[in-house]
Amino acid sequence: MGVTLRYTILRLGIFVLCLVVAREAGAVGWLAILIAAVVSVLLSLVLLRRQREQMAVALQQRIDGRIEARQNGTAKKSRFDRGLDEDNAAED
Repeated sequence: MGVTLRYTILRLGIFVLCLVVAREAGAVGWLAILIAAVVSVLLSLVLLRRQREQMAVALQQRIDGRIEARQNGTAKKSRFDRGLDEDNAAED
């Protein structure tokens, strides 16, 4: 499982847990959602620091790899870029 997916699942799990606790405490509707959102953000900042740092490192490595591939000329063109090339070739 990728680090981004793991972090996202953990964040959602914390939110759901906070929502259940807020509902059990008597909050209803939008108030319960608002309380759960605020509390889950605060908890995830503290509890998920390691996972967030791992996700940031993985993202930075992916970006660095793409930059290096473009500089070396080994980058694969995106579907959008290939479409632009086809359109330009058709116009010429």
